[in-house]
Amino acid sequence: MAFYADFAGHYEKIFPFRRTVAEFLDQWLPDRGRILDIGCGTGSYCSALEKTGRRTMGVDLDPGMITEAERIHPAGEFRILGMENIGLLPAGGFAGVFCIGNVLPHLPAHQLADFLVDVKNLLEPGGVWIFQTVNFDPILGEDDFIFPEINLSAEQLTFLRWYEDIGTHRLNFRTSLAGPEGEIFAGEVSLYPRTSVDYNTGLKAAGFEKLGHFADFSGQGFHPGEHSGSIFVWRKP
Repeated sequence: MAFYADFAGHYEKIFPFRRTVAEFLDQWLPDRGRILDIGCGTGSYCSALEKTGRRTMGVDLDPGMITEAERIHPAGEFRILGMENIGLLPAGGFAGVFCIGNVLPHLPAHQLADFLVDVKNLLEPGGVWIFQTVNFDPILGEDDFIFPEINLSAEQLTFLRWYEDIGTHRLNFRTSLAGPEGEIFAGEVSLYPRTSVDYNTGLKAAGFEKLGHFADFSGQGFHPGEHSGSIFVWRKP
């Protein structure tokens, strides 16, 4: 996970806190109880939810991200923990669980079913499960895919992201951050893409009830063939 450790100090610059994301989470998550953020990064959305009166815990596999979260939000509760180990947390201990920022595709396909069972077990009855990924439906028909570059003109930084060797079950996610004197860091990690049908099938099999499916955090409707986000909202009966 060295890539994410190197990236942690730049994360807030490249992916700053977005009010629309916080408002979406505030709208759909229960307004009382404990909330778990899986893949919390630097903890901004945990902090935002705390300000609404909720109690939160943020977990992330990368120590660099957790160190940065604790530095920025010293009053928060953060823990180094990977997706495959969330079953170690107390069953029924959360009113809501969310996983945003395309974190879930880091989980190998053969671990997804067990992960969804773990999420369901963590939720109290009526608890809400929200996750966001890239919409892989149109991407899986391509050899590679390049995201729009992110330019931070004030700091003279350019962040590039692209997918290579795209297969039905696996692809390479590559990144590069460059400044005035050249490349600051480059990273590569495997992702395990799934279609919207795959997710729908898996969530129903795990016993969740679907509340909504959106293309972005403003609430735009999801269309499988469009390049967009894929944001699911589910509930434990």
